Amino acid sequence: MRYALQRILQFLIVFFLVTFGVMVLLRVGLDKPGDPARTMLGGAPSQQQIDDTTARYHLDSNYFVQYWYWLTAMLQGDFGFSVQNSLPVRTLIENRIMTTVLLGVYAVTFGLLIAVPVAVYQAYRRDRAFDKVSSGMSFLVVSVPEIVIAVFLSFLFVVTLGWFPRIGEKVYPWDDPVEHFRNFFLPSLVLVLPLAAVTARILRADMSLTLQSDFVSLARAKGMSPRRILWRHALPNSLFSLLTVIGFQLGAIIGGAVVAEAYFDLDGMGSLLVVAAFGSDLFTVQAIVALLVITVVFANLIIDLLYSVIDPRIRVARSLA
Repeated sequence: MRYALQRILQFLIVFFLVTFGVMVLLRVGLDKPGDPARTMLGGAPSQQQIDDTTARYHLDSNYFVQYWYWLTAMLQGDFGFSVQNSLPVRTLIENRIMTTVLLGVYAVTFGLLIAVPVAVYQAYRRDRAFDKVSSGMSFLVVSVPEIVIAVFLSFLFVVTLGWFPRIGEKVYPWDDPVEHFRNFFLPSLVLVLPLAAVTARILRADMSLTLQSDFVSLARAKGMSPRRILWRHALPNSLFSLLTVIGFQLGAIIGGAVVAEAYFDLDGMGSLLVVAAFGSDLFTVQAIVALLVITVVFANLIIDLLYSVIDPRIRVARSLA
């Protein structure tokens, strides 16, 4: 119970600091500081429109009061109104969130499917040709920004080979699996490659140390097959690193989604965030940031709980805390 309360308190602190900080920065960065209503309305609004918007969202109050009204409204499902799009922010998010969720699921799933076998075999064949080539390729991918990866993939698969469309369409797998694959493959690959490279490098290092452990030497002495040693003994003892890197990479996946969606013109949360930020669409930016914070913190909470599943000693230690 104490551990759960600590995690909830940490979430509340992180949520407040990030969302409040974003709200303040958005207000400070306005073209006309102290007049967020005029920026939200855009164009040449009348004084009556400015006064109505200011009163509706309490924009003439201090930052803490504005934050309080925004937070209480958000908890009731009202994320504010996007004047830029003439739609409630909630409607904008509902129309786009599935695209980003699918990209994130594909990134984690296929990133792990690539990284885990590669890292395991690298550790098993350490300092051999496969290990050196794979390490060099992963280092190259980690060093290259997502936008460069997107441009390279577009040039190779769109311009040169013509296999995929340049502009992605929001086609879901339950509507048309083939068209969904064609439109989501390249944006997903922009996220998959960096995640797989980072995960493989860290897991490979952990697996290399695990394979030097005494229990692995004992298993070899007993005549256990290398496959069983790698997958039944060494890999489970390296899962802490695997889970940790996934938690750390969630922010990178979100950042990569912004690049992938914007470059391939997919209507997702990332591209919406970019457009809203450049257009000073205050409530849209605040709502998206709040959802991202909730997603990252919740995912890391799940990872913390998985630590207890992997190692019962952690569960016992937490119960005694």
